[in-house]
Amino acid sequence: MEVYFKDILKERKFHFFYQPIYDLNTWGIFAFESLLRVSDHPKLNIEQLFSNARLNQTLYELDTAAIEGAVETFPFMLFTEQHLFINLFPSTLLDPRFEYFLYQLMMKYPEAQRNIVFELNESAKEQASWAAPELAKRIQWLNQSGIRIAIDDVGAGSATLKQIIEYKPKYIKLDRYFAKNLASSKERQQIVQLLTNYNVDDTTLILEGIEDEKDLATACALNVPFAQGYLLGKPQPILQYKTQYQFHNSIYTYL
Repeated sequence: MEVYFKDILKERKFHFFYQPIYDLNTWGIFAFESLLRVSDHPKLNIEQLFSNARLNQTLYELDTAAIEGAVETFPFMLFTEQHLFINLFPSTLLDPRFEYFLYQLMMKYPEAQRNIVFELNESAKEQASWAAPELAKRIQWLNQSGIRIAIDDVGAGSATLKQIIEYKPKYIKLDRYFAKNLASSKERQQIVQLLTNYNVDDTTLILEGIEDEKDLATACALNVPFAQGYLLGKPQPILQYKTQYQFHNSIYTYL
């Protein structure tokens, strides 16, 4: 199995699905999140793939290969107004090679720079990286480069309110726990309302895990700006959304 994992990275045996993030005010697609899939084993646990890479000290290589692949396959020239959310391990951001990697990537895909949002991964195995004094400087460097950050799975894992205050992300992605049964839980509603109203440094909430119509209606009533989940759109090859988008635009132009 270990040889198989190494072969996935060496031969780039992966592709990407994209899940939409919706603007609940306009009902338009605000962004897409890229999700890595192994080409010949679509049900393989991706966390297991990254855990194996960490054990074999190839996490940086796998993470940057995934970033490059997500950018390479996304049609920025079509989705000019939509952002692309890409997962990034804090340890990758701290790696001294990352700055040059990102410079080369932006030189190759200049249209991507203003649309990329890096989602900082909340894995418990990244605790040391989250605590590194240098991380705040690296995040500041990204911001100065015109690249926004999001903190993923807030309310679960290692993502905490402390990190929101210290790192000033553009986006807070609230864990799906708070979306499930939102309509019937006053406690969840209060937390969602609190973070919806948190707008220091223009930080904006994205509610993950919307799978029920009543929960979606409650999110709208609470003025949640952005949401993501299977009810709104499942992860699919970008070609599916590209076709839908082009069809919608052709109808709009005709009308």
